[in-house]
Amino acid sequence: MSFWAEVLAGFLGNIFAGVVLVALYVGIQWFLAATDITIQYSWSFDGPPDASRNLRPNFNIRNRSRSKTYYLANIAYLKDKQPAAAFDNKAVWGRELKPGTIDFVDGAPITSIHSLSDALALDVQVRLQNGRTFWLKGQGPGKMHMGIIQRLAFWLRKISDFGSIPLE
Repeated sequence: MSFWAEVLAGFLGNIFAGVVLVALYVGIQWFLAATDITIQYSWSFDGPPDASRNLRPNFNIRNRSRSKTYYLANIAYLKDKQPAAAFDNKAVWGRELKPGTIDFVDGAPITSIHSLSDALALDVQVRLQNGRTFWLKGQGPGKMHMGIIQRLAFWLRKISDFGSIPLE
């Protein structure tokens, strides 16, 4: 090989290595952002179960990030992707989710829902102040709705946490 061919090969090899390292860094950052918050919810009553206007959601929110603080914005209640109840802004607005914490958050009572079966038919969306939205499917105690890629990411995070491999 001539001198200039070796220089070109070395230059292109370094460019390729840089692109691979940047892609790896971006992939790890996406992975951490996609798996740092988990939300589950259930329904509770303020009074007797047969009284109206006493249903409220209770959220179990876990911030698994080691360095990032999040703030809650609001809760939306949807049925067939259409609003089924008023947005709950006051109950959670500005609530701080510190790194590495588990928070139990009570939502406000929903006045337009009169029975547990109506509540179980709702999909719930929890929004953060940075615009990120978590879709929680109805039908009983709710869990986050995840696609196959996000489910795989949570599985990888579980393995890395079990093996004590810190990625942050």
